[in-house]
Amino acid sequence: MHLMRTVQWFRKIASRNKWSMRLLGLPQSDTAEDVPGLVLIQIDGLSMTQFQKALQAGRLPFLEKQLRNGRWGYKPMYSGMPSTTPAFQGELFYGVKSCVPAFEFISRSEQKRHVSFYPQTANRIGDRLEKSGTPLLSGGHTYATIFTGGAAQARYCSQTMTLESIASAVNPLKLVFLLILHTGKFVRILGVTIIEFFLAVTDFFRGVVQGRKFIKELVFIPARILICVILRELVSFRTKLAVGSGVPIVCASFLGYDEQAHRRNPDSMFAHWSLKGIDDSIKDICKAADQSDCRKYKTIIYSDHGQETVTWYGSRYGIPVKEAIRNAFYELNPDEKHAHSGSYDNVLDGLYKKARALIMNRRFSENLQKDSGPVSGDKIEITTMGPLGHVYLPGTPTRDFISRFAQTLIRSVHIPLVLYRDDHSIVAMNQHGTFDLEQQFLMVLGKDHPFAAQTAEDLARVCRHPDAGDIVISGWDPTDTPLSFNIESGAHGGPGWEETRGMVVLPQYLNTKKTYLRARDLRHLIQDYRNGYVSHEHPENSQL
Repeated sequence: MHLMRTVQWFRKIASRNKWSMRLLGLPQSDTAEDVPGLVLIQIDGLSMTQFQKALQAGRLPFLEKQLRNGRWGYKPMYSGMPSTTPAFQGELFYGVKSCVPAFEFISRSEQKRHVSFYPQTANRIGDRLEKSGTPLLSGGHTYATIFTGGAAQARYCSQTMTLESIASAVNPLKLVFLLILHTGKFVRILGVTIIEFFLAVTDFFRGVVQGRKFIKELVFIPARILICVILRELVSFRTKLAVGSGVPIVCASFLGYDEQAHRRNPDSMFAHWSLKGIDDSIKDICKAADQSDCRKYKTIIYSDHGQETVTWYGSRYGIPVKEAIRNAFYELNPDEKHAHSGSYDNVLDGLYKKARALIMNRRFSENLQKDSGPVSGDKIEITTMGPLGHVYLPGTPTRDFISRFAQTLIRSVHIPLVLYRDDHSIVAMNQHGTFDLEQQFLMVLGKDHPFAAQTAEDLARVCRHPDAGDIVISGWDPTDTPLSFNIESGAHGGPGWEETRGMVVLPQYLNTKKTYLRARDLRHLIQDYRNGYVSHEHPENSQL
């Protein structure tokens, strides 16, 4: 017994993670081992369908093993609307549904364009959310999320991410010691990076041969390595240190699958390849959580949304959607001055912009947002980042004009789904007719939609958002391949069957009888667990 205690003591003293925590100035909690803690892991953009395919194909061996041995169970996770990360995290972290009308939108009060992964936009939304609900991550840490959720420490997040913040957090001497302590891990990362580099180069040539733009394919190489390998390993490393130091709640987000799926489609080999690395990181984090001598951690794994395989609008109709919408607007308003919008029409896909946002310095980021931000209320403005967009009409358009323009967008511009406010109802138009969204949602979303009523309710909330456009456009068509208004092969943000259907993996101890969860349900489950409402001895006594 004495020898065993000596061995355990020596292992603690020699622990690389313990020394890493000392080097990084992370305090060691004196919390007892049986005090509960939570680890939240987000796999960005993974739909229930692709999750099940990955399990069957052996891309998630650790998760598959835990599910098979009964340690965890899984069920669908409804994303809410818009089916984007900021909307999901706004509901999970603060309890606010549809906190943004889309990933890109115009603030009517500021007359300014916003993109959710810019630090200025994330800060603006995050500050407002802080006043609306109790932050879920209070006293915890979060890594690679959009919002901080009230966490005491937040790294690689949109609200805090700048080159300056990264540089200021790195001490070269400490970095050398960390590399020495984790030589094996560093060699492994280097090896994976080399493999990923050759795969990215191969994919680059394939994309060029298929007619994709050379510059975007070239930029994708370093972006892919940054997000799929380096950021993943940084997030994993920080998360393991956090559970080792007894942080009560830790949230980690892995972005690699979502970025690959945007580029090559959610069912592609390259997207699914990234899941193996994410599964390895989850395995390492769970091992660190199980071995923590500070808290008894439970781990919850979820995705914030899925993705649809889409066709780019411009490839189908030979014209960018913003140009097509403006042309239609000026045909109805021949007296309007053909002033070009101050916004950029050729918006790069989400991966390029997100990677750029991660590595740009603060001054450049502010200048870029300043240049693309301000808008004018005397001309038409359009935001179309993904398959959900907003059209902001000049002045105060009449109800009759909005209705006529919506019909034009359906007939002439070939927008699959157009929505607008009409008194207390939301009008939805598609190729089959005109409907009341909340009353006739099956005609809009399709009879096989897994969350039709919920999605219609949330989509109506998006249309009523203070920063929503006069007209909301969507690429969703339940009878055909959906469209994206960006150049991408996989997309999310709209009301589609796959993009709204994520997944959640729960310990059997925390499982609920609900057939599916949404972010607010998961929020309540986490809050109840942290408040001690779930019985350790009798899981069936859970209020859930």
